[in-house]
Amino acid sequence: MAGDVAAARLAGARRAPVAGHLVAAVVVFGSWELYGRLGNPLLLPPVSDVLVGLVEITVNGALPAALFSSLQLLALGFGTSLVAGTLLGILIGRYELAHRVFGPFLNALYATPDIALLPLILLWFGFGMPGRVVVVFLAAFFPIMINTYAGVRDAPRDLLEVAASFGVSSEVARLRRVVLPAALPLIMAGYRLGIGRAVVGMAVAEVYLRLGGIGALIVQYGAAMRTDLLLAAILPLPLLGIALTKVFERIENRFQYWRHS
Repeated sequence: MAGDVAAARLAGARRAPVAGHLVAAVVVFGSWELYGRLGNPLLLPPVSDVLVGLVEITVNGALPAALFSSLQLLALGFGTSLVAGTLLGILIGRYELAHRVFGPFLNALYATPDIALLPLILLWFGFGMPGRVVVVFLAAFFPIMINTYAGVRDAPRDLLEVAASFGVSSEVARLRRVVLPAALPLIMAGYRLGIGRAVVGMAVAEVYLRLGGIGALIVQYGAAMRTDLLLAAILPLPLLGIALTKVFERIENRFQYWRHS
């Protein structure tokens, strides 16, 4: 009997957030639809028109082709930032000399807005794929590097001492058995932040370079004053960011056992 009551309470607790999300969605999208019908549809078209536009650009192939191009850019930019950010974060978090050498330059670059670097990036790398990859790389690099650095720097000294007493003497062994497992939550948080920033960088790069991808659709529909198609082209970006963030959350949960191995 007590077990049934507990199960019922747990099921109710799980249903409550879902119900809250549904109510919020109805309020937000209902208000959007009402404003679009009563106001100026050029400024904000009804959500129903946006969904019709989304179906239109999906069926005619414009959105799938643009999304494929954008995902290629995202994979290249985020992949390079993940590798470089993780390695450099470990390096400057673990070795004081590396922190002193690279720290000031990284702080200066981090304080510089990415948008201010666009003309220089275009001058150095051009309007093709390399220039766009650099923009995505810079957008995702710092959250990954900073979180990795913080996680590695704060590795528990008592655990390192215990590991040393058990014969874990090489730096590679200390990293694998103590430092990285302890830093894993912060590192994975950096990956989640980085993938969201990478999606933003991808859109910025494509909008400014206008060579392809979802950014090119945004520019095209904006210039044609097709606000319904413009919003339909923007809609996949937050959905993509949410989906990829959830993927990294699942990966983090999958590898939580590493912390205790």
